[in-house]
Amino acid sequence: MKNLKYIFFAFLMVLVGCEDDDAFGSVALSNLTVNTEVSDDGSGTVIFKPSASGAKSYNYNFGDGTTAESLTGFISKTYRTVGENIFTVTITANGFDGTTMTETVEVSINIPVTNSDLVNLLTDGTSKTWFLAAAQPGHLGLGPAREGIDGDWWYPKWYSAKAFEKCGSDISDCFCDDELTFSVDSNGDVTYVLDNMGQTFFNVGHTAVVGGTSDEDFCYDYDTSGEKAVTISSVEGNVPEAETTGMQMEFADGGFMSYYVGSSTYEILSLSENLLYVRTYDTMNPDLAWYIRFTSAPSTGGGDESLQTIYTNLVWSDEFDVNGAPNPANWTYDIGAGGWGNGEAQEYTDSADNVIVEDGLLKITARGSGVAGGAVHYYDDVTLVASGGGVSVVEDFEGTAPAFTDFGGASTAVISNPDASGENTSTNVGESTKNSGAEVWAGSFFDVAAPLDLTTYSSMEIKTWSPAVGAVVRLKLENQANPDEFFEVDATTSVIEEWEALTFDLSSAPAFTYDRVVLFFDFGVSPTGSAAYTSARIKSENLFEFTYGRVEIRAKLPSAGGTWPALWALGANFDEVGWPATGEIDIMEHVGNNSNTVSSALHFPGNSGGSAVVGATPVSSATSEFHNYTVEWTPESIKFVVDDELIHNSFVNSASTPFNSDFFLIMNIAMGGTLGGAIDGEFIQDSMEVDYVRVYQ
Repeated sequence: MKNLKYIFFAFLMVLVGCEDDDAFGSVALSNLTVNTEVSDDGSGTVIFKPSASGAKSYNYNFGDGTTAESLTGFISKTYRTVGENIFTVTITANGFDGTTMTETVEVSINIPVTNSDLVNLLTDGTSKTWFLAAAQPGHLGLGPAREGIDGDWWYPKWYSAKAFEKCGSDISDCFCDDELTFSVDSNGDVTYVLDNMGQTFFNVGHTAVVGGTSDEDFCYDYDTSGEKAVTISSVEGNVPEAETTGMQMEFADGGFMSYYVGSSTYEILSLSENLLYVRTYDTMNPDLAWYIRFTSAPSTGGGDESLQTIYTNLVWSDEFDVNGAPNPANWTYDIGAGGWGNGEAQEYTDSADNVIVEDGLLKITARGSGVAGGAVHYYDDVTLVASGGGVSVVEDFEGTAPAFTDFGGASTAVISNPDASGENTSTNVGESTKNSGAEVWAGSFFDVAAPLDLTTYSSMEIKTWSPAVGAVVRLKLENQANPDEFFEVDATTSVIEEWEALTFDLSSAPAFTYDRVVLFFDFGVSPTGSAAYTSARIKSENLFEFTYGRVEIRAKLPSAGGTWPALWALGANFDEVGWPATGEIDIMEHVGNNSNTVSSALHFPGNSGGSAVVGATPVSSATSEFHNYTVEWTPESIKFVVDDELIHNSFVNSASTPFNSDFFLIMNIAMGGTLGGAIDGEFIQDSMEVDYVRVYQ
């Protein structure tokens, strides 16, 4: 009997609900108004209170890439972007009569940065002193201030100081003595003190400030005493988003950071526990951007350009004195294609054509067949389509090409239409190449400036050209800010080597924010056939792994455009923690497109990819003669050396880095990719020759 009562009560509720719907359905949607309450406590919280006659629900687009729905309309939203920002919020009222109304409001949010991770890193929560990163190349750099001056403009393109370049000389060594202390008080206010030990390194264009007479940069007596207030805010500069934190520091009362160029405003490009990297503009010449690196510990070394090693006991070596395959007791292989995380074009093999020991040398040879196996697809006119026929073009490749990110062994580019006929006669199209040996999930993505409107549009149409009938094309829409929010749908090609329009049904996509378009051509298939380029990558993983020591590798490098040889080491716990948590020590990298300049790098959390600790130096005969490439790795420091000269890079090691556990050695030649760049169209083959590898402890 109790169950019957519940059923009867539920039935009555359904009847009442139906009657309510009918009642509201007779009221036309009208009079949409929106009130907002912005908190003044710096939390970034806003309460929205819309009202409208005949409304059954409300949809929000908060202007920061997030959305929400509310049945009552009342909703609380907390913004997270630090600094002063204005967000345009769109509120859509959905009526019982099936109509909608939209209202747009702007909310101004000011979230102070004083308690942010940035301030904690800068001040260590109370007070922290920074020092010039004199041991690192690029501790002082110069480049163009903006686009239109000399090509790329967001890095020290024109000048990058060598390690300790400014130390030891009377005209500049005061630069290396500076101590910069940042503090934060209980109210969150940040202050700054520059202790210049009595002298400041002045740019030659600003010596009038001190009545200087030198015709070059010079150390002059200058009073920097006193505490300066620091204002930290967001910056809308011209540095690409991936190369900056998006925040800047402004110093009161003429405060500046170590090298005097007249500026008191510095953009923070990178900040970690150990490294502070800033960019500022020269007030006497707005075309100049200056770069300065600081570290959390004083730089050691300098003055003596030769390495004073502490490791002299040879514990492991390969002299490559037995012809044939590399010694299997020392080396194993990485095999396959897939881009290797950098969009590389080669397939690694263990063939003697690519790696062999002969004449006392290890020879790693990259070869090009000129013809790629795998599959090439073309696509164009990525377009949203409404059920009523309205369209919105997402990408047609006729303007500035989108920034593609490739993965799994695919490569993507915008090219001239190779078959301007039938369904597609446009000038430019996208080309997706799935190289031989690529992963079954290989593909690429590009981001869009504004979220896709799937409320208005219920499908997406893409013109495609396929080398086969029945190829699966997978479309994946993602939220850049939340990879867990995505929607996938497949379509299948029906013609061969002709343009056709494929339609992807988006009507069942969840109500997420979608601002990334991912495409997989020939999804589920790994192409076969000869790779356009083959090479070799050998490693000592599980055979020889070590912590600390001096590694010396004597090698002669390839010169062809697109070659990217590397001598490096990777953390032995890579399979457990992944990259960059495992750490990476690049002893030597060389790019054929920038021949006879070698670089070294350290990758670790907070300083990986484009933010790695990098140094470079010219070696005029790197591709024609053998040179010694060395790293001295201790618990206190990591120093990179060429031909026994400490000219190249130094890093203060500490217990907080991953460089305190076992690593293994790797040697390879990659082709193309993010660093290798364009491959010479006439490329046939080129080799890296290695005389020996020696490890001392």
